[in-house]
Amino acid sequence: MNKDRKNDLTKKFSKGTIITHWLTALLILILFPLGKYMEGLEISEKMGLIKAHAILGILVLILTIIRTVSFFKHQRPVNLKTGSKFNDKLAVWIHNIFYFLLFGIAISGLATMILGGYGEALKTGTIDMIKSHSEIPPLKPHGIMATIMMILLVMHIVGFIKHLIIKKENTLKRIL
Repeated sequence: MNKDRKNDLTKKFSKGTIITHWLTALLILILFPLGKYMEGLEISEKMGLIKAHAILGILVLILTIIRTVSFFKHQRPVNLKTGSKFNDKLAVWIHNIFYFLLFGIAISGLATMILGGYGEALKTGTIDMIKSHSEIPPLKPHGIMATIMMILLVMHIVGFIKHLIIKKENTLKRIL
């Protein structure tokens, strides 16, 4: 394959996909540091933050469902070509894993709220129902998947920068 061949950046994603992409990205950039910050707090100090984290997380889940439906319903631009079959496949895998992680993080977050007693504590205003972290099985996978999500986000950004520097292509044009 010719490495100098340019991608067609005139084809854009649908407006719905563009909006859900950027809203989801913004919410993830709020949720991850918020989750990390809450790890070091006592339960009594973080109840309001847990409520905000849960609401924003549910919003990400809703946006992910909308974006997934949009993915199959609307025509989308062809995948970008880098000149390397490995990089081309890696980019597709990263995008696909984002979806699976978003669903996995949302499901583990909801399970944490229910199994950990957080939902009941928020409803009643008492923290007595909340279990210790070691007694909430979905909490650890929730954190691991969130960390993987951040690693993939960095790889996603590096891919954009690589396209910009090496191929002189502003691939953001497709999603703006």
